[in-house]
Amino acid sequence: MSARQHRRELVLGGVATALLALVIVAVALVPPADGLGTLGFALVPVVLAALGSLRTGIATIGVASLALIGVVCATPQADALVGAGDGVGFVVAGLAVALATSGRIASPGRDDRWFEISNELLVEASLDGYFTRLAPRWEEVLGWSRAELMARPFREFIHPDDLAATNVHADALDVAPGDVFNFENRYRHKDGTYRWLLWSARSDRHRKYAVARDITERKALEQERVELLARLEEMASTDALTKLPNRRAWDRELAVAVSSAHIENRALALAMLDLDDFKAYNDAHGHGAGDALLAEAAAAWRQVLRPGDVLARYGGEEFAVLLPDCGVEEAAELLEQVRRVTPSPETCSVGIAALVGGESAEELSARADAALYEAKHSGRDRIVVARGPKAPPHRSLAARLRRAESVRGSIAH
Repeated sequence: MSARQHRRELVLGGVATALLALVIVAVALVPPADGLGTLGFALVPVVLAALGSLRTGIATIGVASLALIGVVCATPQADALVGAGDGVGFVVAGLAVALATSGRIASPGRDDRWFEISNELLVEASLDGYFTRLAPRWEEVLGWSRAELMARPFREFIHPDDLAATNVHADALDVAPGDVFNFENRYRHKDGTYRWLLWSARSDRHRKYAVARDITERKALEQERVELLARLEEMASTDALTKLPNRRAWDRELAVAVSSAHIENRALALAMLDLDDFKAYNDAHGHGAGDALLAEAAAAWRQVLRPGDVLARYGGEEFAVLLPDCGVEEAAELLEQVRRVTPSPETCSVGIAALVGGESAEELSARADAALYEAKHSGRDRIVVARGPKAPPHRSLAARLRRAESVRGSIAH
């Protein structure tokens, strides 16, 4: 409730209370007059109804009713007693109207027909966690009868994974009037499956009122779409022949690995592998045999590498390996095992480079590729470890200047 509405209710409550007090005083002091008494009491229901629509009116209604009964009992004049008796009828009627208007009591059949004919999942629930009214469609959606649903706390039907989030919203509605929109959770069907529901709810500190929508089919379509996208992503990142990550996936893995190694100050080695004389093998045995050899080599190499290593098909007969937390010596030992399990009669050449501080993924890859080129052109079937990165030209110039200064200093002495 806004501050403006609260002030309005206080003003109306004060006016109505003052008017009611005047009626009571008039009945007690004015000489008996049936017409005047009846006219005065005729105002009582109006006042009480107005008070009943206010949050602060219920206490005033009770006090006024007791005061009027006291007037009836204390009045010695018979005529006044008759007039007051007529007025009591108005008081009782007004009290009923006021209470019904204020929502403190439920009129028999109130909204029941709407619940019965609605195709929506309408709900009324108590603050102690039970459904108190349900539309018939709940039986169709969840399989339980409405009596079964109302006999147990509604939280017993909620999926365990959704219970914590549901409690947050339900508990908030318990302690303060408010609204909940577009909240999703799962309710157990009688057959043991779960249905997804989308909720809108409201409370008035006395009860909760809500409407739900069955969105199970929509959720199933969303899940299918997620799985399809995952499969497409996997297909786009996987080499169809060897089932290894392809060049696209390799570039992504390399960038992440280099960045992580720099941030965490951890070792990282990269190796480039190439099957020797693969073109001659392909020409001699056919492309089918060549494809089979590539797949066999990839499977054999994967067997001897560590679980956290990344083996990818770089292109053609060339492969690449990322070796996290691995120095040059350990990398050379692992790649020697890779070289030895290469399917006969083929051999492979290997170039290895270890990441140095400040080096980019492109620079690391280029040094490993240069080491592979050296291995291929120095006889094949071997491993070559890359040299360290070359110093930038400005650093070489600085070194030459320092050397020149030292030479001049020695001559001067």
